[in-house]
Amino acid sequence: MESGYSDNLYMPASLDKIVGNSGVTTRLRLFATDTDKGVARTPLMLHGPSGVGKSVSAHLLAAERGWNVVELNASDYRDKETVERMLLTAASSRSIFGKRNLILLDEVDELFRDDKGAASAIGAVISSAKNPIILIANDMWDQRISFLRGKVEAIEFRKLAKDDLVKVLIDFCEAKSYHATKENMEAFAAMANGDARSAINDLYAAIGSKDDVSEVMGIRDRHIDVFSMLDKLFMANTMSASLRAVSNSDLTNDMLIKWIEENIPNRYSQTEDLARAFSMLAESSSYATKAMRAQYYTYWRYMKVLMSAGVSLSKGSYPSTAKRYAFPRIIKELSASKAERRKSDSIAERLQGRLHSSTKRIIRSEMPIILLMIKKAAEAGDDEDSITEQLAKSYRMDEDEAAYLIKRVGI
Repeated sequence: MESGYSDNLYMPASLDKIVGNSGVTTRLRLFATDTDKGVARTPLMLHGPSGVGKSVSAHLLAAERGWNVVELNASDYRDKETVERMLLTAASSRSIFGKRNLILLDEVDELFRDDKGAASAIGAVISSAKNPIILIANDMWDQRISFLRGKVEAIEFRKLAKDDLVKVLIDFCEAKSYHATKENMEAFAAMANGDARSAINDLYAAIGSKDDVSEVMGIRDRHIDVFSMLDKLFMANTMSASLRAVSNSDLTNDMLIKWIEENIPNRYSQTEDLARAFSMLAESSSYATKAMRAQYYTYWRYMKVLMSAGVSLSKGSYPSTAKRYAFPRIIKELSASKAERRKSDSIAERLQGRLHSSTKRIIRSEMPIILLMIKKAAEAGDDEDSITEQLAKSYRMDEDEAAYLIKRVGI
């Protein structure tokens, strides 16, 4: 992955800022140099897991050489006619400004899940191309793209080591003028499991949060990998890709809807896109409710499609914004409510021996009286220290418990 970032959240300013995957930059530049000299080069296949810089590297190479990028992204170009119309001419000619075209096929392993002649068209483009071609795949060994083996030069991108991820985050913060401690960056790097995009998302969310970083990290669950799921959902342009994104998540259906709802405005900016996406999500929520009320879980099929493909295909174009993902407000509200309940239970347990009553009765009947007593003491002129001392003597409360009750009164 890369460091030294431009205005794009994930895009570094230069190909020189690549961290990890040593040797990749050299091979990419040799490919470009030979191409510009007129040396025939086999197309490149950049392959490896998500979030390690494959697509970014291709775009940076094109920017460095002054090439125009002609890109087919994801899997909505499956038929032969579309591929030929978009690529055949671009593969053998210059742009209208005289620049060389770079043919970039991103997520090519997704391209052929429902192939309708695209494979043969891609083969024809490779055979006739006079311009450079770069293909990108997560899994080069997917049987659907086995026809490409022998026709491409493979360059593998591996997961980044923790130390490399820390370098990415340090440079990211320096470029964006953000502040984060080395300790926090190391923690996010450890959670990211080699995925630089995920590490940047986590750090970006923590920097933008009003909460303590440790709280944000506590909410974030790497097994759920919710930021990665949201990336795949909002960037997908096929039903299968978006449906896979939510189906592979460990989140409950209810929480999936809440995460998507909170973040639609962070990826879609056009009024029409927002309206369609929220309409699809509302319909999804209604099927979730029907499933629970009728105990008929076949409704979940419609719910999943609407929350994934319905939302993803609502966009008129790829999201151009790079706003940080937001944690659903309901998560923080529930978290705060749970913390308050724990504190109330703790105080009630301490008071049991003194009041000889159940914790439920103390919380329901006795604690309101204690709160009223605190309020009256404050109105009579007692300060916080005096009230804390009284609570310690009368009910054996510690300072934290007393401070909690005083805060509830609003002193």
